[in-house]
Amino acid sequence: MANTLSIAPRAEADLMEAFKWYEARSMGLGHEFLRCVEARLNLIARMPQIFRQRGRLHRLARTDRFPYAIYFIWEEQQAHVAVRRVLHFAQDSNQTA
Repeated sequence: MANTLSIAPRAEADLMEAFKWYEARSMGLGHEFLRCVEARLNLIARMPQIFRQRGRLHRLARTDRFPYAIYFIWEEQQAHVAVRRVLHFAQDSNQTA
């Protein structure tokens, strides 16, 4: 059974920023980035436990083609996943709060 999934406003802003950056580099690349993120989000919703934990609360899922990490909190009792940030590997992971 899939968990419910919510995306924090800051994570949505992260996605939009990355989309614009990739789209400015090559038409359609931003859309490919979003497809990769969506595929990973679907897997996170189905099986959040397969992703390693980072710190006390957050788990990290890497995207397949792009150098981005999705930071999320899995609330097992509520069957809910809360996506907090979507950061480039070069960005500081301490920004996940």
